[in-house]
Amino acid sequence: MKNRIPNGHWLITRASAHRGFHGNGIPENSKSAFLKAIELGYPIETDVQLTSDLVPVCFHDDTLNRMTGKDARIWDVSFEEVKKLRLADSDEQIITFEEFLNLVDGRVPLLIEIKSQPPHNEDVAKKVIDLLKNYEGEYVIQSFDPRVMRVIRKIAPTVIRGQLIEPEKNEKLNPLTHFILSRGLMNFMSKPDFINYNAKYLPLPRRLKKGKRVLCWTIQNEVEEEKALPFVEGYVFENIVPKLK
Repeated sequence: MKNRIPNGHWLITRASAHRGFHGNGIPENSKSAFLKAIELGYPIETDVQLTSDLVPVCFHDDTLNRMTGKDARIWDVSFEEVKKLRLADSDEQIITFEEFLNLVDGRVPLLIEIKSQPPHNEDVAKKVIDLLKNYEGEYVIQSFDPRVMRVIRKIAPTVIRGQLIEPEKNEKLNPLTHFILSRGLMNFMSKPDFINYNAKYLPLPRRLKKGKRVLCWTIQNEVEEEKALPFVEGYVFENIVPKLK
């Protein structure tokens, strides 16, 4: 099948800012981080998951501890409670995915990662697609969970899909699940247009590539960038000024 990501597509010609352009007092996945990425002209990578009342928000971790100090899982907390929290001792709040889309307003492309949230994988995928229906900017969607991407493939088949793959041992997964996911053995569900691979484990195994575009995450310095560039067409970055612009 012909790859749906043409030469010259932003995903493979520009580097995407990981959780926005954060650092130096700007928290990840914050309004300020997103505005900084827009100011600098970088595509934005962000994460989407649901609160307990099924509101899609831009937040990465399963738990709120690291970024807000609250000892709870985000899917156990209502959005009303989430709104009261602040990111990394700043004045920044966790924002909804809808607020994020309104903020960006098509000014830069979006690399949207949908987090795995069983039993709400279908809910989060559908809510993301519903909010994107009237969005006029460029975007692609990715996930570590092929089941999430299977839903995207079913309800929004024209959207460019990416499969994130993590070879590193994940203590949250049982060994069999990690084995299956780390080797892309469920990619038949997602049928991805691109693979986004942990940069530490490049090059991507040939059996996984099979004509797909290859990205990596997360490049954090020039040495990592130089090592990755021969093996990828695009990448997600933080803490550097990337060579791809």
